[in-house]
Amino acid sequence: MQINKFIISLAFLALAGNAAAMSCDQQLGKAKAAELVKQCKNVSPATRPPCNAANSCELITDEIKRGCKILGDDAPAYCPPAPTVLVKGKLVDGGGNDDMSVTILSEQGKKIRAYCVGQCGDWFVEAAGGEYQALNPKLKGKPVTATIATERNAGRIAGPGDDERFKFVKSIAFIK
Repeated sequence: MQINKFIISLAFLALAGNAAAMSCDQQLGKAKAAELVKQCKNVSPATRPPCNAANSCELITDEIKRGCKILGDDAPAYCPPAPTVLVKGKLVDGGGNDDMSVTILSEQGKKIRAYCVGQCGDWFVEAAGGEYQALNPKLKGKPVTATIATERNAGRIAGPGDDERFKFVKSIAFIK
């Protein structure tokens, strides 16, 4: 009886090992695996990345996620979106021609530039003979709290493609 249990356990281990050892080609088919490998090679910082259809799809997708995280705002559209962050700091700059943006110096000393897209109100004044709008000088240095998200452009900013990613102000308020 003990030997039968041992053989059954061994058989289950062999089957589980086989499932884990399946290549991405076997899991998804050659065409889909090739697309996944292409995405992996596009974002992987490794000199010998695990971006090979002979590896498991899980290994390849883990490398894609890692590469996307490292690339941050420069990540391609197929990367998962970066989480929204709450930034506390001071307004240090802002403006634009068609699309207004603000620059916040965070409490940690990092400058963060994000497009307003209707979130910043009438904070800008004409500059350079009306060709440009700049942040109202009265607002420079004011403390703010902003929610910033890195998202696809999706037609919000004139010029760049829809799939390019930028930081956008989701909400912003002055701190008293």
